[in-house]
Amino acid sequence: MKKDYYQILGISRNATAEEIKRAYREKAKQYHPDMNPQNKKEAEEKFKEVSEAYEVLMDPKKRQLYDRYGHEGVSQTFKGGGFTWDDFTHFDDLQDILGNLFGGGSIFDDFFGFGRTRTRAQTRAKSGGDIHVILRVSLEEIIASAKKRFRINRYERCPVCNGRGGSELITCPQCRGRGQVQTQTRSFFGTFTSISTCPQCQGRGQIIKVPCKKCGGTGRVRNARTIEIKIPRGVANGQYIVLKGEGHYGPGGNGNILIEFEEKPHEYFERQGYNLYLRLLVPYSQLIKGGAVEIPGLNGKKNKIKIPRGSTAPQIIKVKGKGMPRPDGGAGDLFVELDLKPLEHSDKNLQRIIEELKKYEGTPVPRKRQG
Repeated sequence: MKKDYYQILGISRNATAEEIKRAYREKAKQYHPDMNPQNKKEAEEKFKEVSEAYEVLMDPKKRQLYDRYGHEGVSQTFKGGGFTWDDFTHFDDLQDILGNLFGGGSIFDDFFGFGRTRTRAQTRAKSGGDIHVILRVSLEEIIASAKKRFRINRYERCPVCNGRGGSELITCPQCRGRGQVQTQTRSFFGTFTSISTCPQCQGRGQIIKVPCKKCGGTGRVRNARTIEIKIPRGVANGQYIVLKGEGHYGPGGNGNILIEFEEKPHEYFERQGYNLYLRLLVPYSQLIKGGAVEIPGLNGKKNKIKIPRGSTAPQIIKVKGKGMPRPDGGAGDLFVELDLKPLEHSDKNLQRIIEELKKYEGTPVPRKRQG
């Protein structure tokens, strides 16, 4: 006598779809044959049993038939009158559960057929491969969208054999000109037929009898090239652009060049997003009097900012629109932190001035907390 589906999954009869899936996830992991190498045959039966329960209870119509008529009510929904892997319709869920468990390997690399015969064609010739470049750029270059050059070594189509690898092509003996090889694997899920690219001819169906002397039969040669790009407006550290088709040559097409940008540390500025931060040492007299002062700029010119009269240190002045350019045409802001510039020397006259200044400064007082 068959066991109750709800008991098999360990759930109540009013369980939600999420509760059913959660229970199946645990049972599938528990009974998967790869997790039970000492008792594989029994595990296969248990695994099939919990999958049958999941198939019925996750389908609203099948679940309604089962709740009303029991096993007899759902047997008619199975093709052969009884559950087989051909009746299972939740392989995506199973792949999600066990693919994560086995890191995307195990049965999902070898037995993706799941009880039926499927093919997986991979006849496309191999592409040339990508080139990853890390390009160090300064804030000045970024703000000016400057042009930048760099050197690469890449594989290019052989000019002698035009990428064919040689002459006098003959039919590949391994795939007999089809460019594909076929293998079959059996598992407790069923038969899996895999059709993949022929490893000997790489999907071409032919092999070279006389290899090209220039490229040694590979169809490509290595050359040094200089690439010039324009730095994208406001590009940030870690961002990248792709030059499509500028990578290594291959029979399946050229790869790409991936250019990752790395910002050089700046002498004065620190960047956060599109905002810039600068620490400015200001003499005490200028903090008291206020006025305009010059600060470094990223465009080769000095910038002027206004220090409010009676400023303190530390204090931050926000200069709107003087940060890094944004791709949309705007710009971030500049934040200037005012700090007290230490006295550069000490003599008798300075000491006298400091003593005189004490009359107006008063004594130290604790600063109240904000908020």
